Order: sequence, then C-alpha cells, then structure tokens
Amino acid sequence: MRTLNEFFAVAQALENQASAGYAALADQMRMLGLAEVAAVFEHLAATEAGHADQVAGWAHATTGTAPDTAWIRWQPPETFDEAEARAMATSRLASAYRALSMAVRNEERAFALYTYIAAQAEDPAIQAAAERMAGEELGHAMLLRRERRRAFHAERRRGAAAPATQRLPPVAEAARIEQELCALLATMAEGDAAAEQAAELRRLAAEALEMAGAGPTEGSGVVAERRDDVPQLDGDGLPQALRLCERAVEVYIDAGDAAQEEAEMRRLQLLAERSIARLVLLRQMAGEG
Repeated sequence: MRTLNEFFAVAQALENQASAGYAALADQMRMLGLAEVAAVFEHLAATEAGHADQVAGWAHATTGTAPDTAWIRWQPPETFDEAEARAMATSRLASAYRALSMAVRNEERAFALYTYIAAQAEDPAIQAAAERMAGEELGHAMLLRRERRRAFHAERRRGAAAPATQRLPPVAEAARIEQELCALLATMAEGDAAAEQAAELRRLAAEALEMAGAGPTEGSGVVAERRDDVPQLDGDGLPQALRLCERAVEVYIDAGDAAQEEAEMRRLQLLAERSIARLVLLRQMAGEG
C-alpha cells in the first residue's frame, strides 16, 4: 500500500462491505421469522456503516479528500465471511450467539489485515494509520465478545441449544495446541530452512512453549512488531502451522468469553492478541496477504 488515499479507500470499502452483508442477513433472518437475530444483524449493519462514516471523516481531515475506490490497486482479502453468511442465511438454527460469533471473527480478520498492512508499509503515515485501525478493530471485537457472552448465557437460560463444548477444557486444549506447534516449528527449523528462517522458527517455537504453560503475557502488543525482513518460507509444515495458530486464536477467544473473572478474561484476551500477532507473522513468512 503506497498512499494514504489508497489506505482509506480500502478501509471504507471493507466497512461498507460488512454493513451491506449484515443488512442482507437481517432481511433474510426476518424472512425466516427470526426477529431477534435480525435485530442483531441490523445493529451490526448500522455499526459498520458508522465505522465507514468515521473513516470518511478521518480521510477528509487527513488528506483533504473523501475515500474513492478508484485509488484501490489490489483486491484486499475478505474480512466479511461470505461463506458463513450464505450458510446462516438459510438456517433456522441461527441465533444471536451465532450472529455475534460471526461478527467477532470478521473483526479479527480485519485486525489481522491491518496488522499485516502496518508491517508491510514503507510510509510511516500508512503504518500509523493501519496500526490505529488494527487497534480499533480489536476494540470492536472485544465489545462484540462481551455481547456474545451475554447472548450465550441468555440462550442457555432459555434452554436453547448451546454451542458445542470442546472435548478438552480450554486451558488444556490451548496447551496441547501450543505444544504441537512448538514441536512442528522446531522440526521445521532443523529441516532445509536457511539460517535466518531457522532462527525465526526457533524463536516462534520458544514462544509457543512459553504459551503452552500460559506464561507471561506482559509486552503483548495489540499490533505485531513491524517487520521488513521476515524470511519467506515454503516448507511442507507451514500450512499445518498456520492451522494450529488459527485454532489457538479460537481457543483463547472462546476461553476468554467463558471466563468468570475479569483478570482471567483479560489474561486470555492478551494471549489471543499475542496468538493473532503470531498468526499474522507466519502468514507474512508464507508470503500471504
């Protein structure tokens, strides 16, 4: 991304896409007779439309012009899950919990995208703008997770079908994933990776081992460290490593939602943020984005 005009155009386009997607889902939920779920999607659509307006105001204050899709030179990755939206559009099993879960994942995708943009940006102004957007998207996700937690308990009180529980307690599941990831990354480091790649893989393996014990979380930033020199990898283990990282993010977030104490919830949120930053870095190493 080379200009602030392009950045603001992409940011507004993503917010508008989400708003339109949620509005369409609200209409479909009403057609299915699911008024409560429709109301949730209507609220989400209005919220995303408000975000788009905020981006427009920010762009005008910064560049003097409104965002224009003509500035976009590339197709940004989807942050609104179209496949999940299609599945939910025809499901009478849709619920407020599922609607909010979808919204949380969409915000996390947006966070990951802006973090990646910040890491790749050569212009400090674009890097700062992307970091600001990443922080805002993560804040949106945290608010939505609180709403999702309330929806979960409300549905459970009404006797609605609760989301399936994990086979292992969340802490044990997270530790298992981190241990498996540690072993995989260490094996990759001992393979055909170049010296620079091997060093990065060993560092990530050590981090996974630390997180397996739910170790210290201080220093966990919202935005991953800017990296212009990330070594590119094409090893066979990388797709599996990415899947494990994605699963770790889900477990930490779900565990945070279920936490009864504020301190434990925040600790798990920090681990989730750290895991998301690690996922972004691995995707960068894979040449994705």
